[in-house]
Amino acid sequence: MKKIISLMLSFLITSSLVIGCSNTKEDNSDKSETTQKSTEKVTVNMGAPDGLPAIAIAKLSQENPKIKDNYEVKYNLEATSDALSTDVMKENLDMAIVPSNMAATAYNKTSNYQILGTVGMGSFYLVSSDKDVTDLNDSLKNKEVGSIGKNLTPDITVQALLKEQKVDTSKITFNYSNEASDLVSLMATGKLTTGIVPEPALSRLLAKNSNLKVICAVNDVWKDVYKNENGYPQSTLIVKTSFVKENKEFVESFVKALDENINWTNKNPKEAGEYASKFGVSLKPELLVKAIDRTNLKFISAKDSKEDYTNYFKILNSFNPKVLGGSIPKDDIFYLSK
Repeated sequence: MKKIISLMLSFLITSSLVIGCSNTKEDNSDKSETTQKSTEKVTVNMGAPDGLPAIAIAKLSQENPKIKDNYEVKYNLEATSDALSTDVMKENLDMAIVPSNMAATAYNKTSNYQILGTVGMGSFYLVSSDKDVTDLNDSLKNKEVGSIGKNLTPDITVQALLKEQKVDTSKITFNYSNEASDLVSLMATGKLTTGIVPEPALSRLLAKNSNLKVICAVNDVWKDVYKNENGYPQSTLIVKTSFVKENKEFVESFVKALDENINWTNKNPKEAGEYASKFGVSLKPELLVKAIDRTNLKFISAKDSKEDYTNYFKILNSFNPKVLGGSIPKDDIFYLSK
């Protein structure tokens, strides 16, 4: 009997030792996995099209400061918005600066992108060498006006403003170009005397044709007509929803760095132009110095610009739902950090 009890005790002790060792190994394994996860480098793919959005991140792209431990940001410059759109729709980018309507399309088509905030307000300007053109109003009647993209966002923005002011647009002849560069060519040679031109193309144009004068900023007209403090959101910072869920602290740190970078850019246009040139932005550094006051680069969080977006999306939708990807996005398009 004693032998049996002794054997049982030996078995229990041995079993407990085995289990204890096993648990220790599992605990050590869990700790090892946690440590490994915490030290793994996360690559963040950030994209922007050539132009103002790229200028907003030019300094960041060249200095590539540490945003957060174990994160590496890869800054991608796309030649066109269409190329950027392809990357977004394929969900190849974790974050991107896109035209505001593309933010809505990305949300509607992928269900995996949200708005972090505005990077730039409207940067289109009415320019003319015609002394009779005084504003974005009735003075455009019986005039030929150059514009970009019929039924697309630049055109809709202008059409909405004219409609709101009860201007009969049937008496205005709009001459549409597919690209800003095409419009610049027409106006630089004097084939068109009036046009609605965006920065940074506007600075190139004014350097080529000194007879042209900036009549007004479309964004300022928007403020007046719609009683809006900021104007309309032209460029938007978006983030992949699946990415921000796992990397909230990084995203919030990046937003802070971007905000600081934009403020620096506005105060240091010469140096910003040099960074932009190194990044690959097509605008010459010396022209950026002249253009910076008209770029309207400014970061406004989704929380503080939600109403601006909502109104803008409603207006775009009333003219052409296709530019939003078919419909006005739901409220959860906005990433509202707490």
